[in-house]
Amino acid sequence: MKKLSLFLLALLPIALLAQMNDADRIKSVQGATDKEAAEGWTRGAGIGLDIGSLLLINPRAGAGDNRIGFGGAANYFAKYRMNKVAWDNIVSLNFSMQKIGAGLLNPLVGQGKIPYQKNIDELRLNSKFGYKTAEESKFYYAADLAFLSQLTPTWSGNFMRDVFDTGTPVSKLFSPATINFSIGIDYKPQDNLSIYFSPIALKTILVLDDDIAATPVFNGDGLIVGSLHGNPIEGDGMGNVQSFENAFFAMGAALRTTYTKKLLGDKMSWTSNMLLFSNYLDKPQNIDIDWTNELAVTIIDGLQFSLTANLFYDHDVFVQQTNFDEVGGIERDANGNPVLRRNVSLTFQPLLKYIKVF
Repeated sequence: MKKLSLFLLALLPIALLAQMNDADRIKSVQGATDKEAAEGWTRGAGIGLDIGSLLLINPRAGAGDNRIGFGGAANYFAKYRMNKVAWDNIVSLNFSMQKIGAGLLNPLVGQGKIPYQKNIDELRLNSKFGYKTAEESKFYYAADLAFLSQLTPTWSGNFMRDVFDTGTPVSKLFSPATINFSIGIDYKPQDNLSIYFSPIALKTILVLDDDIAATPVFNGDGLIVGSLHGNPIEGDGMGNVQSFENAFFAMGAALRTTYTKKLLGDKMSWTSNMLLFSNYLDKPQNIDIDWTNELAVTIIDGLQFSLTANLFYDHDVFVQQTNFDEVGGIERDANGNPVLRRNVSLTFQPLLKYIKVF
């Protein structure tokens, strides 16, 4: 991961230089228009749907199985410009679930009717306030706030109810919740590019549910190496939880870049938002990354097909390991439990979206 972090940092100046040489005025995927340069508020919203269903009655052998799934993404933005003030706010929700098959679960792996499983559940909020250092300057004194959590509980197996009678969900609202707050300088050489740097950045991971906060991650020897969501946890050397805390705190430096570009005569747009964080207090060379890219193609006015990709790495958070040769596509240990490691997480999502600016 250290090599990946250094590679990304090495590419960053080149990418930013290329972005700064693009002099076109553009609007973002969220719907920002030339009105953004005017004073006052610019607001907009977008919604994307992901619906798929299939009903089979007396199916032919090998013809398939029942499926019902629905979800989507929604976002709302509000941008304010007045004299030297620039204030950008966006809140987004991404949620999708599905159920494959009908009837009862296999009694060897769970009980009752086949439940819904989650595909994705993310609640994000970002607010950045800036005040120009001078009337004609492209630099702003700025403060940035970012929030990431989810809406509904998730149980083992990504099910939406406790199929395996574990008694404790894997996650839920505010368990965990990651909050980043920083103050620094925001450089806006163009309307479509922002480069924000903070030498004073605070990061908090909240896990308010005690049972979730006390969920350990083990190594191959059965020793506790951390908690499921990054909050502090201590073991007794025999694989038992001795103590835990509901919050993790870090202080370091943050860099956020935001870039938007129009392509093919405004028929296609690309939006990129990357947040990097280095913890002064623990292994600062391991850079946390939250990088989202969205490519959108306009079908008709207001209607878009979009593909979103997110690259996520947090040195304090363990993720499951993908292995398509294992049950459920997740690597498992000898006891059938998912293997958790510090690693990069990737998400790809296609959506049909409706965008409205008002």
